Amino acid sequence: ARLNNDPVHYGRALAMQGETLARLGNFEEALETLEVIKTIYDIDTQHVAICKAYGSDRVGQAFAHSVNWNQALGRTDAALETCMYIIEEIVPKSDPRNVHNTMCLLYSVIIAMKDNELALEARDVVLRRVVAPFDEHFGSSGSTPTKELWGPILMLLDLQGNTGKEVKRIDEYLEWVLEEKNMVIKPAILESAFGAFGVTPTAILGEICFNLARRRECGEYKDTLYSMSVAFMEKAVSNSEQIPFANMYAKRKLREIKDLHN
Repeated sequence: ARLNNDPVHYGRALAMQGETLARLGNFEEALETLEVIKTIYDIDTQHVAICKAYGSDRVGQAFAHSVNWNQALGRTDAALETCMYIIEEIVPKSDPRNVHNTMCLLYSVIIAMKDNELALEARDVVLRRVVAPFDEHFGSSGSTPTKELWGPILMLLDLQGNTGKEVKRIDEYLEWVLEEKNMVIKPAILESAFGAFGVTPTAILGEICFNLARRRECGEYKDTLYSMSVAFMEKAVSNSEQIPFANMYAKRKLREIKDLHN
């Protein structure tokens, strides 16, 4: 593809190289592939062709993966810079009807912003760039593989963004979490597929339980919620053994939960 001057497939090959290096824990080398991608990637002229060939913009998604790579290396500023670039430059130029692509672009962004006191800003991005376009083009009854994740993600962002403040839907959130059928990732493939984009969805469930356990309004269920948060985060650790960043994240969150509970 490089010799044939084909930026669509060459870009995808470079993106795969970066993902593979990151899977091996070589985050610095993975970031070097992104620098090459930056020299050939032009969303205005390539986005449609990339999506046609691969279903979503697997080249643009390399920027999303790089958020995790920078975080793994402790480069928070670089990670957040890339988050803003994705939000301001890549997502607005992407096909709003391809909501799956938008979620792939934003998933690592959501997690990075959440962990850096920007949870409510991340929630607004999800509502504007994922939920609203989906409802506009497909209606609330439409389907897409990641739709089941939106509720838990928005819930977590609301809880964490309003730590120490009133959460208007707290009773609804607690009721949802205590309903066992809700605490199952569906479809199951999302666990590994989106774990590769940042953190496993099971880790998100664990964080929801943890945030609820810390709230005075949920005091009656505090011990149950803490136990659930530990169980889900331990599962997230186990499920991400082959995904270095997701595994690092789950282990860190598990330590935080246990330390605060003790």
